[in-house]
Amino acid sequence: MSDFMSNTAALQLLHNAVKSYEREVANFFAANEKATSKYTGRFDFRQFAKKMFDPIPTAQLGQLYIEMLEESHIYMHSHQKSRVGANGYPHSFVSVPELLLNMILAYQLPQQRFVPAEKMEEDGGKVEEDGGAGGAGGSRKKRRNSAARKGKNVTINPRVVLGNELAAKLLEEMLKIPLAPESKQWKTAKYVLCPSSCPQQMEVFGEIIAKNTKSGLISFNALNYFMHDPILNRYLDDPITILHALYIGPLQAPTVELFATNRTDVFRQRCREVLRIALHASKDPMTFTYSVPEFIDKNHPDRCSYRDFVETVTQLIRDLNGEHQGSTAIHTGWACAAIKKFGQKRYVDKTWKDENYYDLIWTVLAQRPHLKKFVVDVLEKNFKDLDAARFWRRMQPYQMNPTVIFNQNVIIVDPLQPTDEFLNFPPTVRHIQMVTNEKEIRDLQMLLEYKVSREEKIYVGVDAEWSAYVSPSKATILQMSLHDCIYIIDLESYQISPQSYHHVLSYLFETPEIVKIGFQFGEDLHQLRAAFRNCVALYRPNNVVCVGKLIMDLMDEIGKLENCDDFRKEWLPHLTDNETSSAANSSVEEQANETIDTNESMDEGDGGGSGIVVKKEESVKQQFLNKGLSFICEKLLGRPLDKTEQCSVWDRRPLRCLQLRYAAMDAYCMLLLYEKCATIFAKLGINVNDFVSKQSPIRISLPLLSEEKL
Repeated sequence: MSDFMSNTAALQLLHNAVKSYEREVANFFAANEKATSKYTGRFDFRQFAKKMFDPIPTAQLGQLYIEMLEESHIYMHSHQKSRVGANGYPHSFVSVPELLLNMILAYQLPQQRFVPAEKMEEDGGKVEEDGGAGGAGGSRKKRRNSAARKGKNVTINPRVVLGNELAAKLLEEMLKIPLAPESKQWKTAKYVLCPSSCPQQMEVFGEIIAKNTKSGLISFNALNYFMHDPILNRYLDDPITILHALYIGPLQAPTVELFATNRTDVFRQRCREVLRIALHASKDPMTFTYSVPEFIDKNHPDRCSYRDFVETVTQLIRDLNGEHQGSTAIHTGWACAAIKKFGQKRYVDKTWKDENYYDLIWTVLAQRPHLKKFVVDVLEKNFKDLDAARFWRRMQPYQMNPTVIFNQNVIIVDPLQPTDEFLNFPPTVRHIQMVTNEKEIRDLQMLLEYKVSREEKIYVGVDAEWSAYVSPSKATILQMSLHDCIYIIDLESYQISPQSYHHVLSYLFETPEIVKIGFQFGEDLHQLRAAFRNCVALYRPNNVVCVGKLIMDLMDEIGKLENCDDFRKEWLPHLTDNETSSAANSSVEEQANETIDTNESMDEGDGGGSGIVVKKEESVKQQFLNKGLSFICEKLLGRPLDKTEQCSVWDRRPLRCLQLRYAAMDAYCMLLLYEKCATIFAKLGINVNDFVSKQSPIRISLPLLSEEKL
């Protein structure tokens, strides 16, 4: 090992990083206090890490990560400080290992850079053009094509390639780092350490996580995250892990349910026994002390007190029994972020209308009245809308109902009315019916029973919506689309009895003659279970078809043809359109960006392009992977979906006209996509049912305490 890589060098770099952080974070927050707007961003660990790590040779940097993490505890002990930051700014303080974690993760994340079209052409890339596209004005499609001609966003890979051995060592060191329970760093860490989710590497990671858990070295944030992970939690094969987590942090019911789901009956019974031990340990301090798992160190940094343990266990058992008694109001931080984020959509991007933003502000203020001043300040200072600020300043949030919203900005239109830009309903659709009372829900079930008695199979497009502005979330409407009518069931109506909901949901999801067509319907089922946790049919539904998987199978079959390009031009003409014209219909995370490699000396700011290598065009199937439903509709049906209402307030009553249209189309497009797939499969000489039957059935365990409450 070179002199540079000695422990002294690692400690010296660590010392420099700590001192630089204390200085820069103090300057950052001091500058924020002097800024005209109090709504500022977070400290940029990416730029800070670049200053510290860029001068170090790439070949040495990976091993240096490990040594710095190993030496961080010695550093804290020798300097007699457990946390570092800026005096006067409590939120800037982090432990030294956490500082290193933030730096390493920020430095190892791929970064986006905009490359002009001229530069890409010099390096062998090409930006496709649409000869009919206009300038910046005109339709959305023309604006997208105009932007595409200017260049593309590319992804810059990190300097250090984390091999399997190095990633495993980093994981072992990072597992010990205590983080705040609400921190999301482990999601980033998992991506950085294993971006491809390689099964072999996941197996190695699982063994490391299990070993550190059994030795009591894992932090609560890490243990909580991996108990939540559906792949890696299989390596935590001892139910005592639940008790372990309870002794070191605020374990919550969803984590326990995910940890125990789809396990053997013996395992789940042992989980219930562990919960009884935890409940017994909460009775008195002496029992609490004697019940602690012996492998948890007395000096574990996350170890909780008896009072915190009692509070956590009490709330956990209530939630597992379905007796949630906590606040359902939106989290204050998320509420503030939503006001600013969707204000940007309303005033800058112009993708939200007044009615959308009005609904959002109403439901936030009804739940969090103290945010009135925040809302007024954002409207005045960020978006310069003085009229809106004056209006909300006069409102009385304490008198506002969170779901009954009086919105005078609502656009009154026929939800079935065609549009020029987005996917429309065919003339065969007669009406959209909102199901809100006992008679209507009984009539709906009778209609389903009648159709089942008359037809061999009934095809129903299904979708669910829930509000992101309550916690915990649960489905608030269920859309069912038949060929001539769409039914939207109000799942929160006081005029429908729980028995009626149970009957219609059970009949819909249990009846094999009813083919339920959805798109990534697993999350919808999860939200439905949150609303009706004792409905067994939602855990084991019959004949649920994912149209997304069907489309992937179709792309595979077309790709096997010798004349696949000619076949696509004839039967899927929209696939040959300029791909850049449709990428904006997906979210930023869904878009497939080109990837470039860079020389070691290149940083984000330099204009050199000698190291840019643009990867070749992706396959047709890859273009569909990770794309949204709107993109798929555009490529198969010719038009995208209007996603304006995607993040609207879905527990408002009554739903607005544009909400009704969005909800109905989300369900009806399932039938259109299924029919399109069936038609093209038939042209290939294949029965679509051959691929439908290959889809794995959805089988989820019932709630852990559904059979016996504690």
